[in-house]
Amino acid sequence: MESYATFCKPQLTQALISLGLNRTYHRAAGNFLYYKDENNKEIPVLDLLGGYGATLLGHNSPFIREKIKCYLDEETPVHNQFSIRKSAALLAERLNELLKEETGTTSNFIFCFASTGAESIEIALKSAEFTRNAQLEELEREVVAAIARINNDKEIILTEEQRRHLQLEANASVEEIKLALMAFIQNQLDTKPTFLALENSFHGKTMITANCTYGAIYRHYLRRMKINTHFLSPEELNEFSIMGEKANDIFNSWLWLPQEKNDQIILTKKPFRVITAFLIEPVQGEGGVHPLNAEQISGINRLKQILGCSVIADEVQSGSGRCGFLVASSDAGLDADYYVLSKALGAGYVKIGIVAIRQESFTPGFDVIQSSTFGEDDFSCRVAHDFINLLHTDQRHLLKQVTRLGEEFRTQLNALKEQYPDVIRDVRGKGLIWGTEFHDVINSDSYILQNIAVQGSLGYVISGHLLCGSHIRVAPSGSAANVIRVEPSVFLEIEQIIRFVEALSKVCQAIRHADAGFIVAPMLGKKDLTISTDYRRMESSQHDDREADYKVAFINHLISANGLREVDPSFSIFSDEELELFVESSTFNLSTKPFKAARIRSGDGKSVEFTLYPLTVTSKMIKKALEKNELGRLRHEIDIRIAQAAADGNVAVGLGMFTSIITNNGKSLKNTPISVTTGNALTVGIGIEALQKSIADRDMVNMRIAIVGGAGNIGSVYAEILGPKFQEMILIGSSNHGSLKKLDMVKYHIYKNIYEQFIVNRIPVTGGLAKKIVDCLSSMPADYLIGKENVGIEIDRYLDQYYPTQTFIHTSQNISDIENCDVIVCASNASEAFLSVEKIKERAIICDISVPHNLSDEDVIRRPDIRILRGGIVQTPNNDSLDTRVRAYLKEGQIYACMAETILLGLEEYTGNFSYGNISANQVINIMTIARKHNFTLSDIKENSSL
Repeated sequence: MESYATFCKPQLTQALISLGLNRTYHRAAGNFLYYKDENNKEIPVLDLLGGYGATLLGHNSPFIREKIKCYLDEETPVHNQFSIRKSAALLAERLNELLKEETGTTSNFIFCFASTGAESIEIALKSAEFTRNAQLEELEREVVAAIARINNDKEIILTEEQRRHLQLEANASVEEIKLALMAFIQNQLDTKPTFLALENSFHGKTMITANCTYGAIYRHYLRRMKINTHFLSPEELNEFSIMGEKANDIFNSWLWLPQEKNDQIILTKKPFRVITAFLIEPVQGEGGVHPLNAEQISGINRLKQILGCSVIADEVQSGSGRCGFLVASSDAGLDADYYVLSKALGAGYVKIGIVAIRQESFTPGFDVIQSSTFGEDDFSCRVAHDFINLLHTDQRHLLKQVTRLGEEFRTQLNALKEQYPDVIRDVRGKGLIWGTEFHDVINSDSYILQNIAVQGSLGYVISGHLLCGSHIRVAPSGSAANVIRVEPSVFLEIEQIIRFVEALSKVCQAIRHADAGFIVAPMLGKKDLTISTDYRRMESSQHDDREADYKVAFINHLISANGLREVDPSFSIFSDEELELFVESSTFNLSTKPFKAARIRSGDGKSVEFTLYPLTVTSKMIKKALEKNELGRLRHEIDIRIAQAAADGNVAVGLGMFTSIITNNGKSLKNTPISVTTGNALTVGIGIEALQKSIADRDMVNMRIAIVGGAGNIGSVYAEILGPKFQEMILIGSSNHGSLKKLDMVKYHIYKNIYEQFIVNRIPVTGGLAKKIVDCLSSMPADYLIGKENVGIEIDRYLDQYYPTQTFIHTSQNISDIENCDVIVCASNASEAFLSVEKIKERAIICDISVPHNLSDEDVIRRPDIRILRGGIVQTPNNDSLDTRVRAYLKEGQIYACMAETILLGLEEYTGNFSYGNISANQVINIMTIARKHNFTLSDIKENSSL
């Protein structure tokens, strides 16, 4: 599998792993595929996917296999191109006979051979355009000849409309008119052709066929190729089919043909066809299994007559017996000019595609220019011939069996729909191609199911559940992910249909019960669940539906995978390891639905709608991405959520936890449409308040504080605001070159602030380091600092010179200097814990706000005398809370400081970014003032890890 991921399908492999579909099948027989489990035991899987319709006879049909052995023993030629190929002729002759019988036509068909369905559709389109081009060349010759016959002495009568189109003056000469006519005609004839197709169509993935496929995923990236396809909705089809010639005027074009009348030359409109062909699937498989109804077929037949274009019946999936007929079009009554067969035609063994063209629609010469390396090879043609004969032998027994099994599917699936009308939206199909469409689960009470809906992966998740839990193989339609499609073999047994429907019934019950855990369980190796639990939530009747005064967004992520148990209670059945596996394997698609908004009110009564826009990765996963510097995708996902938040009407967005680190404190975000904050300012302010509260029973002015990571932004702000209140402060930096210089700059800045606050501005000083410095500076000559550029440096020199025995602010690169400190603030950006618990003073207080933490949880456990805190938690003014599913470690009425800062920006109608890039002490002081204004206060000291 690693080689497949590396050299073949890297992204698809990740998707298959996330959905539990990553099986390697080593054997196939009849209705089953086989793989070996982790114990090397062979596991049979009931295959209802059938190669997307290719294995109508099941896998490795014994009858066809014996035929193939004979052909191999006979050394049947494969590469005998440019010769008379008997096997192709015999297959064509047989198909011609059957097609005439089924479609009721009297004329013969001409056959083109290919390798695949998409190639065959492209051949049909090329043939149709070849015919249209021949018609245009004949028309061009007719018009050019008519222009050439105009004598200069003849008067050419032009209408105002004609002069405008030809861009001629009223006095234009005959020669000028002839030249303008030639240019106009050439321009008209050079109009790019247009293909018609239906909504929900799928016709292949080659350059042209992908452009004729409705699903944007297949054609959007090819839009600059300028291949014109018009997709008709059912309403448009009906409208155009009853418009008559008006529809012809809309889709086709015209030119002017000179004609002589009463000795004058007049120009009459001569219509010509722009539409090359109308592509039709009698049963749209990839688009969600939509059999065309009688009204649609009638509209197609009428529109064909109006437009004069060919109809190509794409029978790649619905034909070759899949719907009980050689071509499903015959049963539906579609008047087609081309029939395209492939998939099942190869009997599950060979790759073959065939285009049958009505003789009257075939233009001679196309067979000369069209060829395919493997088309017409004797080996494939003989196998296909055997397959066709097998279908029609014994009075078409197998085709009748297709119809019987199809009716069983209809009965069983419709009964399931009646049982679960809230889960199953529709059941559609014909013969042995059926689709079960599920209602959107975007409003499920399960948040996991909501996200599955956002990701468009419900059908894929159901497929993973059925494979891992019941060993049944199905798949959704690629362009309709809520539709489970089955295309089994004609040898399927009734008991196997019942087995499938019973397994699907359990999925329906789980969806009804909002039990995402039951659906996901088999994909995580949990196969002992037999019935789902009802996790539907009863909404509170006190829910406030009034519009909030402001709307703000917050981007968060999972602290750890086990948080999913709170987010979605149905996940309580999983262990921590299983949850971690689920999150890590689900990164193929990180799209999420915003979580249900919380209403948070200010002290003055104003309200904010606070909405989480989650990122479904854990702190551990983000840490790995940071270590590898693989941040591109995560940043992109954050950009997506900010854009979505802006589109949803939010005025500000907060970056929670690691999302601020991923984005370099927001600076990697460009041209954000709304205010952005990391919440760092209030986080620091509340953290400082929490730290002060934790040492309220001690005398701060007699304590030593160490700031680990003191040169960093957060550490320096802690030092500036908190440090002067202690007796002594140590700024500790890394061992990197230049670290001491950065620490000294922080020290100089603090000295300057103390001087300006307490000496220049005469703010009263109460004690601690600030008072000690002010006392020392009080004897400094008044003119000592006059004309000095850096006040902080001069103060440092003064203190060193006149008070050499006293300790003020010490800078160090030695982590051992924390030994005698009563308080240690950890704010370094080290990639892992590095503090030695043995060096920490007894009963010390550690404020570890670094991410990841500088002191490991294991060391904290070893030193119960140490008090550890990670910051502060905010109390909402009116005890408003987040939804219980996303509170993590929060209690009722609590929010994190970074969340509170985002809410405060909304309440203040703040424009521009706030905690963006480096923060300052003034920002911290300002946001704390705003918090007090709105009555957001410190609720609790945060002691648990956010990692």
